[in-house]
Amino acid sequence: MAEISAQMVMQLREKTGAKMMDAKRALVDTGGDFEKAVEFLREKGQADAAKRTHRATAEGTIFPAQTADHSAAALAELNCETDFVAKTDQFVQLANMLANWTLNSSAETVGADDLTPEQLAALKETVSKTGENIQFKRGVKFASANGVVESYIHLGGKIAVLVQVDGANNDTVRMLAKDLAMQVAAASPEYLTRDDVPQDVVEKEMEIYRNLARNEGKPEQILDKIAAGRLEKFYKDNCLIEQPFIKDPDKQVKALVTEVSKTAGAELTVARFVRFQLGQ
Repeated sequence: MAEISAQMVMQLREKTGAKMMDAKRALVDTGGDFEKAVEFLREKGQADAAKRTHRATAEGTIFPAQTADHSAAALAELNCETDFVAKTDQFVQLANMLANWTLNSSAETVGADDLTPEQLAALKETVSKTGENIQFKRGVKFASANGVVESYIHLGGKIAVLVQVDGANNDTVRMLAKDLAMQVAAASPEYLTRDDVPQDVVEKEMEIYRNLARNEGKPEQILDKIAAGRLEKFYKDNCLIEQPFIKDPDKQVKALVTEVSKTAGAELTVARFVRFQLGQ
């Protein structure tokens, strides 16, 4: 059998990312044949990856990608077991690749079932190198034909947002979209406008507010009026357009959009937003 030198073990580790003892064992088991040892470790890594799929993936990152002209952007959520692995170069590179793949996808949303053989191989290789269960959870892309899409990443990739603003594409509109993405990250609205709130949600809130007022001893004939007033507070808390702007709480977001429209020289519309929170 060929002598297994420390240099051979080091070279094999550099090529495969295997642990030292695993690399040495692979060389021993393959009689010092470097290429067979690589194949051995890859096969072992894929087998180990299959064993890891049952382990919880509560950590990870949400990674962004954006076109140069800011007309489109994407988010990709990649989960792993520990925050330590989420910060490794291998994991970040994989997350970056998946975010760019999502950006270039023809679909607006992608998931684990949409991964190509190349991406699946890259994922398995990262599992092998890190020793953790890693799962691609989801990806989303926004694209605007006449506006901008901006992303905002908060808490090191624990929260991520996309906001699309239609009407023009310039620095002023990009700043507005970025500010609104920060707004969504901080204030966590559920809806864009009050018209987007499902009717069953409105009815449930009204019933809650009627019962609250009734329990407070308010007269039956004014319960609807009181509930309607409290529903306005619900809209201000949960609809992006009606929220107080985080940088100027005396100004509503819809007033901000009107103000920036005048500066941009175009009628701007907040088209949509999405907010990802790691693990949700």
